[in-house]
Amino acid sequence: MRSMTGFSENSFLEKGIEYKCITKSLNSRFLEIIIKLPHSMKSNEGWIRGLIQKNFSRGKIELEIFYSLPPKESLSISSNLIKEIKRNEKLIKANGLGLENVSYSEILRIKDLIQRDTSVKISKLKSLITKSIQGLKTNRVSDGEATKKDIQRLIKLMKSTILKIKKLEKQNIKQIRAKIKKYQIELEAEDKEINYNEAISAFGKSDINEEVVRFISHLELISRLINNKSTIGKKLDFYSQEMVREANTMSSKAVISEIKKEVVELKGSIEKIKEHAQNIE
Repeated sequence: MRSMTGFSENSFLEKGIEYKCITKSLNSRFLEIIIKLPHSMKSNEGWIRGLIQKNFSRGKIELEIFYSLPPKESLSISSNLIKEIKRNEKLIKANGLGLENVSYSEILRIKDLIQRDTSVKISKLKSLITKSIQGLKTNRVSDGEATKKDIQRLIKLMKSTILKIKKLEKQNIKQIRAKIKKYQIELEAEDKEINYNEAISAFGKSDINEEVVRFISHLELISRLINNKSTIGKKLDFYSQEMVREANTMSSKAVISEIKKEVVELKGSIEKIKEHAQNIE
């Protein structure tokens, strides 16, 4: 079981330049991929996207690579760009853009004028990205295990609550029968049989045994599901919704207030599982 949130950071040094890869993820209904690369590495986006798709099925994954230059870097001036500026000098002056008063710092800001050798071997780049992705996977698994323990705790709590409801069910049925008997006495003789049948029908609709059985079944399914290594988030959310439905039906059918109180406890635990489901892959 894996969480959809995680973070990983890896780096290496090459020619005095530090290359860093940060990979992070947030929860999302589907797989969303955002890749941010330096201009010199843009051609690698395709295989990086494929690698992410191979390792993750849900979540908003953001992978960013950037580099830090050393304090004293050697710069190379683009001779082609200098020639182009020289060739168009007359046109530049004609538009009132003379270069006489341009400062050194302004020249350095001209795009592509300063060339930096930030190239890196593809094998090292792949190693960096693979480590970062694996680090993110490990982080998501670790977070998922913590979530799994909390879900197991909630399942145990709900099993205890549902057992209380099962015990209270006998009291609930007794209360319903008492109401039917009282109703019988109050009926007039000529309408007694018809209304009694209606009362029996109402009694059947107030029996919560089916809902209790289905609720326990859903708990068992979730217990097995969270031990599954595949994608389970959407299934967990579905079973949570089903348990909410069964709990609501129990509450509406119950005659005694004690059952209604226990159902409130159940729904509180279900809500926490639903929150977890939103962050599970």
